[in-house]
Amino acid sequence: MSGSGALNRFEQSLREAYGVFDIEPIGTSPRARGGMSPIAAGPFRGFRVRAQGVRSIRPALSGAWTHQAFILMSMSGDVSVHHYGRCVSLCAGDLVLMDSREACTIEVGDTGTQSMVLALPREMLSSMRPNADTLYGHHVAGKRGSTRMLSAILQTLHSDGDEDYGDDAVAMSVTMSLLENALNRYGPEEGRRTRASEQIARMREWAMPQVSDPDFDVEMLGHKFGLSRRSLYRLFAESRTTPHRWLANLRLELAQRWLMDPTSPHRSVCQIAYAAGFNDSSHFARLFKRRFGTPPAQLRTQNWSS
Repeated sequence: MSGSGALNRFEQSLREAYGVFDIEPIGTSPRARGGMSPIAAGPFRGFRVRAQGVRSIRPALSGAWTHQAFILMSMSGDVSVHHYGRCVSLCAGDLVLMDSREACTIEVGDTGTQSMVLALPREMLSSMRPNADTLYGHHVAGKRGSTRMLSAILQTLHSDGDEDYGDDAVAMSVTMSLLENALNRYGPEEGRRTRASEQIARMREWAMPQVSDPDFDVEMLGHKFGLSRRSLYRLFAESRTTPHRWLANLRLELAQRWLMDPTSPHRSVCQIAYAAGFNDSSHFARLFKRRFGTPPAQLRTQNWSS
């Protein structure tokens, strides 16, 4: 199979698994290739991925994946991950926690790598911190303390495959406890982000019923919560976003729900765009595809066809 054919097959496998993914060779690498196979690791399910000389680009996922997070662990070779505004480099045994609701880019050089990607419920992470957003995108070294134990357990579970451990709940509990200990080093700095995220969560609860109003803006948000423009931008910077981007994402989430609901009172993509608070349907379509990886018209057709 040609290099381009192998990459197309790899890209198709990723899309069948996750819905959206783009693959491209890094530079003009003649060794660009990849493949994946399903794996079971105790209570976890996921994929073993083999890649070389490729860049994988994933937008935010939708559907059932929004209830999941991912552990990406390098089993051999080096992997670079761009996620949550961070760029981390993983070597064998290292791992990173990834959010299905945020985009990521994964790069593998010519030396190649084998990695394990495991899905876990987001609610398990919420039990660790009030806002799990502070946990994503950090490099967790596999040769350090509890992370060494965590890496060893995950590889053992993977090696044993579907072997019955008697109680998957126990394996899950031990794994999550080790993961929490491994992430505790992100305490002081992340504590500030947690407080900011908690306040932003309160803003979200207040704002969601109003985002469909095109006149609703970030100035109204700041006024409601007693924040100056400068303080508002500083608050959202703690969560690595801006007030305008955050508000646009709220409107995109609202539009996504309507596009996926055949019983929605808004029938066309234009109607949904305006009902969600956008003044320009073309601008809405560009933002929507960038956020979710699928054009709004395509998502509507997929969910409304009978």
